[in-house]
Amino acid sequence: MSIECTVFKGTSGNYFVRELGGTETYCVKLRGTLKKDLEYSTSLSHARRVTRARKRRATDPVSVGDTVIIDPKTLQIEEVLPRRSEFARTTPGGHEQHVLVANLDTVFVTVAAANPYPNFWLLDRFLVAAESAELNAQIIINKVDLAEDIAATRKEAAVYERIGYPVHFTAARSGQGVDELMAALKGKISAFAGPSGVGKSSLLNAIEPGLRLKTGEVSEVTHLGRHTTTTAELIPLKYDVDTWVADTPGLRQVEFWEIESQNIEFCFPEFKEFFGQCQFSNCTHQTEPGCAIREASRTGQIDKRRYDSFIQMMTPEPAF
Repeated sequence: MSIECTVFKGTSGNYFVRELGGTETYCVKLRGTLKKDLEYSTSLSHARRVTRARKRRATDPVSVGDTVIIDPKTLQIEEVLPRRSEFARTTPGGHEQHVLVANLDTVFVTVAAANPYPNFWLLDRFLVAAESAELNAQIIINKVDLAEDIAATRKEAAVYERIGYPVHFTAARSGQGVDELMAALKGKISAFAGPSGVGKSSLLNAIEPGLRLKTGEVSEVTHLGRHTTTTAELIPLKYDVDTWVADTPGLRQVEFWEIESQNIEFCFPEFKEFFGQCQFSNCTHQTEPGCAIREASRTGQIDKRRYDSFIQMMTPEPAF
């Protein structure tokens, strides 16, 4: 009898799965013949965003969050069910896709208010990656207890709140904002994403005492976090049986996956009300006369720093 399961961890060709609606877990392998058949399209699904679709090879045919059918006798994965979403990045060189987590409901993009310094330019890139994957995104600003100028951080965060992104202010050490964050996680399959050292693992430890996820310190020289999470893992939270959180490897830089430059504008929600108002139908919103988005940035209808972030992403080699 086959069993439908969720993959919550994978390492060295072994996959740890849990029965849907139950607590039974198994360590299984992928059936050999199935490896040849699994290749996922990484193109965007909405025609309005896609100008050219491609296929690229995945680094691993099964990812954390996948729903699979297993044979409990042979301990093999017989089938990988279609994904409803995936959060991925490119491998070095950009030739392969590495799916961090599949079937996500929400990505909680995390930055620190201090130690390391908040990098809102990098936050924008994570949000664009989430938008391109058509994932709901929320923002966590952690370590607010360490901020020297929390008012300035809140002012920067208000830009995202006006756009429509919920923002959570937390401090893992003191527990500030943890209860509110737990409420936002409840009933969802979520992932924490963001650069190393911002406290993603520490927040999960605060949410679920007893997890004891490994955490690391921030370098006093580079002011960057050291990587402590090496593989993605889907963690079932005990306070609600339908709540899972993925602790993903810390990323210091996000590479676009299957986003053509002409599609980046669709990943900035605040641009949408100005679509169709530019003088030229093929406007890139950079130097063309009569650009509605550039004018909105000049008049403050679109935040100037966010617009500058968009311009950087439009260049072949972003400046951050």
